[in-house]
Amino acid sequence: MKRKILIACLAWVLGAAVVYATPPREARLYDKVIQTFIESHMTSAYQKLNSILADDAVFKLSRGEQVLVQNKGALVDQMKQQKAVTQNCDYAYNILAESDAIVIAKVSFFYPDGVQENYLMLERDAQKQWKIANVYKMFPVSGNLTPTPALVSK
Repeated sequence: MKRKILIACLAWVLGAAVVYATPPREARLYDKVIQTFIESHMTSAYQKLNSILADDAVFKLSRGEQVLVQNKGALVDQMKQQKAVTQNCDYAYNILAESDAIVIAKVSFFYPDGVQENYLMLERDAQKQWKIANVYKMFPVSGNLTPTPALVSK
């Protein structure tokens, strides 16, 4: 009888260990991609940005009433040609929507004279890796800022 109780307790402990050791959700692996995007922006690390962008990634930037479009290759080449610059800003990000295949995140960079908002569209590729497929970069006018609860860095 003691042996059965010991085996049952051992099975219960092992089962609990497996449940608590499992990450809450595999999809949260996209957080690393977002953090890498932030780091590449903050330090002009084009290699890191290149590693997290999908091959067909597109950046769209609002400039007045126009939308400028830049593909992955052009953006990475432009960053290569510039000197490494460390940004003087704070950042915050939050997840606006998520599914098992797509995540929409808002990353804001707070500069002394304004805010740059980046809306990232992340997708899982064929190898089940999270990659940034689209980035929409905006500089909202100060009256149009909508504060959102987020993770903030100093």
